[in-house]
Amino acid sequence: MTLSAPAERAISFYSKGQPAFILEGVVHEPLQKMQLAPVVILCHPQPASSNMNDSLLVVLARALALAGMYAVRFNFRGVGRSQGQQTDGRLEPLDLAGAIDMTLSLPGANPAKLCVVGHGFGAYIGLLYAPFDQRVRTLVSVSLPLFRATSGFPRPFERPKLFVTGEFDEICPLYKLEPFVEQQSGHKGIKVITGARHLMRGFEEPAVLAILNYINKWASMPGV
Repeated sequence: MTLSAPAERAISFYSKGQPAFILEGVVHEPLQKMQLAPVVILCHPQPASSNMNDSLLVVLARALALAGMYAVRFNFRGVGRSQGQQTDGRLEPLDLAGAIDMTLSLPGANPAKLCVVGHGFGAYIGLLYAPFDQRVRTLVSVSLPLFRATSGFPRPFERPKLFVTGEFDEICPLYKLEPFVEQQSGHKGIKVITGARHLMRGFEEPAVLAILNYINKWASMPGV
């Protein structure tokens, strides 16, 4: 997908918790300024091998900005220039919390329309954190690493959510994802990206279109 990118700029912010670490990120500003713009936080895959420049998240962030939303992608602790050490999911939810605090402080950010999109490891972090933060109004989990959730999550996410998986995802296969999603409370859905594997390489366009379609519909619905 070829998109002319709206304004994007490097940022830094603090994680929540003590000690607080300085994390790096990128803000994609809405192409058309609105009085209140929806906000989308993007969480990247496995920190040992990925970062905020994950191809799916970069394309998605630019598409969201073109659609009139704030999009923020960032590096978890210990990744790139973000301070701290990686903790394999124990403390990374604090990084997401810091990203949310920072993004909602941006001029024109709509606190009633906050979405978290997680890819791979980031999807796991999103499901860990979002149930404890009422500001997160919807969640998109892409290629959720189900092996991390064998014992479930501490608290269910009751609000709307979309699960995206590749047709040939070896880590998040549909036959395992379906029963997991069926057990989730609240409104939920599954979108399968035909031909895609776990990280959606080469299938960013259909994945972004599916996610963007969902977020656009959610953003236009009052009170959700």
